[in-house]
Amino acid sequence: MEGGGLAMQHDRLDGTAPTRMPVWVVTGFLGSGKTTLLNALLRDAALSQAAVVVGEYGEVGLDHVLVSAPRKRVRLVDSGCICGHVQDEIAARLLDLDEHRHDSPDAGFDCVLIETSGLADPVPIVQLLLTDAAVSRRFELRSVVTVFDAVRGLEQLDEHPEAAKQVAVADTLLISKTDLAGDAAVEAVRERLRVLNPAARVLAAAYGRAEAGGVLAPAAWSATSGAPAGVSERLADLARMAESGGADERGPIRTLSLVHEGEITQPGLVLWLNLFASVRAAGMLRMKGLVNVEGRPVAIHAVQRVLSEPVELEAWPDEDRRSRIVIIARGMDEVDIRGTFEAFRTEAGRARRNMTLDPANYEHFRRVMETFRRPAAAPSARPLEESTR
Repeated sequence: MEGGGLAMQHDRLDGTAPTRMPVWVVTGFLGSGKTTLLNALLRDAALSQAAVVVGEYGEVGLDHVLVSAPRKRVRLVDSGCICGHVQDEIAARLLDLDEHRHDSPDAGFDCVLIETSGLADPVPIVQLLLTDAAVSRRFELRSVVTVFDAVRGLEQLDEHPEAAKQVAVADTLLISKTDLAGDAAVEAVRERLRVLNPAARVLAAAYGRAEAGGVLAPAAWSATSGAPAGVSERLADLARMAESGGADERGPIRTLSLVHEGEITQPGLVLWLNLFASVRAAGMLRMKGLVNVEGRPVAIHAVQRVLSEPVELEAWPDEDRRSRIVIIARGMDEVDIRGTFEAFRTEAGRARRNMTLDPANYEHFRRVMETFRRPAAAPSARPLEESTR
């Protein structure tokens, strides 16, 4: 696709340039692959001038520093919680982008991608883009893309009403991680998605690859799609979705945002990841982090008990060299999790940054292992801090 293709698709029928900036909302449950998709889309020439608004759930923002776009075209919605004020923060970020788009060449943009947090309800965001006078005068919603995990998505649908709502509101459903799921599993996902949202287009992606032109095609109800505008019908559907779903009887999902000063050893990271997933993370839904491994930036990810291989980045995305980890879970204890950071210092018996065994280092490693072999302690009175912003 030639550069500017997506933006140029939205010219007016009379040949004049559009007066509103096209916007796509990318949503999906925790760990579905939204940021991977976003970076794949941003590599497309058609989106070389895209701005990005990133919703986070947690006090330590990570996704915005992992997005492959110039910092002046990226905005973070701090602690993108599942409360009723996220759409107001998104509106503020969109208007701020518009206000500063002429400040410098790398601040200019020709379209916007909004990545919601994995727990976000996309309904208020869509309503904002369709009905808020200040926003809709400058920005025009093209469609909602929901990323759906082929490996764990069906389980998430059964356990989390947030995941079902994200599917229901979508114009395009992108099944991710099809390279990790068998053909039968992918077909079972397709059938379930057709039942939940028969009107949506269903696409598939393997290895995080996706073409912008296919994923970001305008929604059928959009005035620019060539179909009759159906905004009033769309708003009626959204109103029904906003009323659906109830409180989860297992209690609220909470977030824990952790910062670790100083470098982490390579064997220490491997030890922590494995022990965290197998012993301490029974209630974990999502973990992501950017950690300083012996001076190098390494991205870490986990979805429930499934750990992804750590990925070393080519360079630090910002000036912050601290290790930053965000955990989203039910029933996890802050003191217990902070205690696992003892593993970060272990050298697994080697002298620092080489493979020579050292008795003192090995003894430290053995003590850490013994700590994790003990049964997990009963939950203490200190709960995770629930995100309220």
